[in-house]
Amino acid sequence: MAGRHAQARFDFSLRKKMTPRDIADMFNDFAEDYEQVYVTLDWRPFEVVGDFMAKLIPEDHRSKLKVLDVGAGTGLLGNKLKNDGFTHVDGLDPAENMLNVAKRRNIYQRYLCAFINKERNGAIETDYYDYIVASGAFNEGLIPCEAFQEMIRIVKPGGRITFTVPTRYINSSDNLRDQLLPLIDQLAQEGVWEVTSVALEDGELSSTDGPGTLYSLRVFVSEKKF
Repeated sequence: MAGRHAQARFDFSLRKKMTPRDIADMFNDFAEDYEQVYVTLDWRPFEVVGDFMAKLIPEDHRSKLKVLDVGAGTGLLGNKLKNDGFTHVDGLDPAENMLNVAKRRNIYQRYLCAFINKERNGAIETDYYDYIVASGAFNEGLIPCEAFQEMIRIVKPGGRITFTVPTRYINSSDNLRDQLLPLIDQLAQEGVWEVTSVALEDGELSSTDGPGTLYSLRVFVSEKKF
């Protein structure tokens, strides 16, 4: 458990003063024992997202789809998708050591060590992915709301951006509280996407996170700047 910014692994309030690079370095130091620690918390947002995708998409269609796992980490969600028949899944994460754990298990087809924000990632074509997924990646210091601009660009019109977020993180994170829900509503009103939301009960995401929501945003445009 030693490493840079170790206390911020669980005390998210400490992340408010950390840069994105600081947070990526924190996860780099945490990579080898990341899954072991989170198993003790009965942490399963990756199962919630994976189960939603399996219900949404018929089994015989899954191998035809390109999926990007954003905030892929060690590949928990990617591995579930792979086991459920999604054979073309890429992983994106700024913490190289986390991706290296997934790489040893041969989980993803492509490993993209990068931050996701509003800046264009030249390694990803416009309208390339059928689906973008994220589990446990919307809390203090992780995916910023401005990253939806890039996610809209790289997902195909008609595709979806699907992610979970615990309610308490929305309430405590400046980024999420002030931007996430207003942005989802605004872009829905503008016809950029259609929103499906699934209420998650206390305990569905983990033993400690409390209730939350799964959002699945069906995107209708190739790009949207904001």
